[in-house]
Amino acid sequence: MKYYVLVICGVLCWAVINGFCIKGINVPSTVLGTLMSLVGVILFSPWLIWKRPKLTRRQVYYLLGLGLSAALNNSFFYAALKIGTVYNVVLIHYFASVLAIVWLALVPAFKEKLDKTSAFCVLLGITGLVIMSGVNVLAELRNELWLYYSFLSALFYSFEIILSRLVSANVDPVDPKISSFVKLLFQALIMPFIGIFVLEQKFQLSWKGLPQIVLAGLLLFVSFIFVFSGLKKVPVKHFAVLGYLDRIGAIIIGVLIWDESFGWNIWIGGSLVLLAELPIIFKKK
Repeated sequence: MKYYVLVICGVLCWAVINGFCIKGINVPSTVLGTLMSLVGVILFSPWLIWKRPKLTRRQVYYLLGLGLSAALNNSFFYAALKIGTVYNVVLIHYFASVLAIVWLALVPAFKEKLDKTSAFCVLLGITGLVIMSGVNVLAELRNELWLYYSFLSALFYSFEIILSRLVSANVDPVDPKISSFVKLLFQALIMPFIGIFVLEQKFQLSWKGLPQIVLAGLLLFVSFIFVFSGLKKVPVKHFAVLGYLDRIGAIIIGVLIWDESFGWNIWIGGSLVLLAELPIIFKKK
């Protein structure tokens, strides 16, 4: 149960970051993501210099994939949050959980079988997401950048979910601090290029809002430690479902802080998504 609590604490930190920090800090999304990541890189560096950990070739490959998928995921996700409503963006973004389960089923190398409980929870979560997002998204299928950015972030996040588990619970697991450092480092290095050349954002640094950025970076730093520590024992299929807590938390923050409103579909779908958590959390096996 301890490892599940760690993962839950981590994804709730993400809910605060996604629901409040990204919209609330008035700088371009990739600038914000870069500076937040740099906070964690600076905090991790002394430990890495002192420990000088050694990695196998397989670990390096997994970490490279993890860092790249995380940087691409959050670049598009943060950009979508800046221009779209929180509840629409996070609902599409977290179809990544479903995609991750698909990758598990299609790729035998992952060596994870879908048990009945996990399959039921995923289907319940999908049903909730369809109810929540269907009315809003179908009504807005125009040339909406937030929509395309959200789908791209979902694709890359599904890879990140799988790779997070591989580096944490493989036969040769990576220390959670190393995994967190790599994700933050890749985000700090890659986000500026995505912002300038793909998202056409001006990468201008400013002292304005720096205290808030540092606090958000500290929250991101702590969240990675929680998640990677928990993934030592929490399977991908459970992590995919527990991730629903992030989107629900971000939606609640959007309503309370940004005065976003929605209809009956969000209430019904959100309830189903929350119910999908319970069998996973309280499963005896």
